Amino acid sequence: MIMTKLKSALILVLVMITGAIFGQTYEDVVAKFNTGADHINKGEFTIAITHLQEVLAMAETIGSEADDLAGKSKTQIPLLNYQAAIGFMRQKDYENAIPYLENTIDLANAYGNNAEYKDKAMKYLPQLLTGVGNQRINSDCEGAVELFESAVKYSPTYAKAHLGLGLCHKSNYNEEEMIESLTKAIELASAKNDAKTVVMAQEGLSSYFVEMGKMELEDMDPAAEDFDYAVEAFERALEFHPENSDANYQLSIINNRLAEYDLALKYGLKALESETVEVKIAAINYEIGNAYYNNAELDLACEAFKKALVDVIEDIARAKMERIPGCE
Repeated sequence: MIMTKLKSALILVLVMITGAIFGQTYEDVVAKFNTGADHINKGEFTIAITHLQEVLAMAETIGSEADDLAGKSKTQIPLLNYQAAIGFMRQKDYENAIPYLENTIDLANAYGNNAEYKDKAMKYLPQLLTGVGNQRINSDCEGAVELFESAVKYSPTYAKAHLGLGLCHKSNYNEEEMIESLTKAIELASAKNDAKTVVMAQEGLSSYFVEMGKMELEDMDPAAEDFDYAVEAFERALEFHPENSDANYQLSIINNRLAEYDLALKYGLKALESETVEVKIAAINYEIGNAYYNNAELDLACEAFKKALVDVIEDIARAKMERIPGCE
């Protein structure tokens, strides 16, 4: 992870510093501090950090004479990490900004200073960790999980981090963890009136169970036609997101197959409420038409089949229309 790499680099820097500090004088510490200050004035914050870290290492060998410069360095280093992070953020280089924000928090805690900048870093960090995590969901979900978990550590109530974590668990088919994270996202987002995050979490949960239902249908023995497991999955999808058109459509198909025509109508009409894709709307209308036809409501069946005359659905819808007298 980003922070691990940075810490390894810092350890290497400190080892190099330690090897060079023996025999240094107070004047050397002053010179090193002034060099760091010069880089601060030039806006070269990452370079200044390195020099002030050297000041701390040198001051330890010299003793109390250098305490004042060590104290000034400790005051500056967390702030410099924050300023470096802001610089990367302005360049939209969020991945490199993250470790400097983490350092701001860790060093402010360690030195007992810079509370203001620690709070600012705490505000930005969960957002950046989540943003970079979202970029990695499709290519590196394992790495994304680490980022989302870090975001949750810094801000347990940040709904978008729980959302990202849940979507990664979904892609890995970690059902229990997915449900836990996405339901938490819904709870937190609802409390803050974040409707977009609520819907995304609901759709994530719902689409997972739709996929499970479709897999059950594919694996079902055609001779037995036992729809129980598929129905359970589609109904679970609707528990999380009642407006899911795909789940409602699948339940309309199944209930037509089971001769439960009133239920087929119920689910079909519900599916129409949120579907926007033309060919899918046609397919739903075809199932609605079948339900009306089998309930002997022929005028309504004819009307539904006419709405199904689209693309690949047209031929089978027209064949059904031919069975209804006067349906043209």
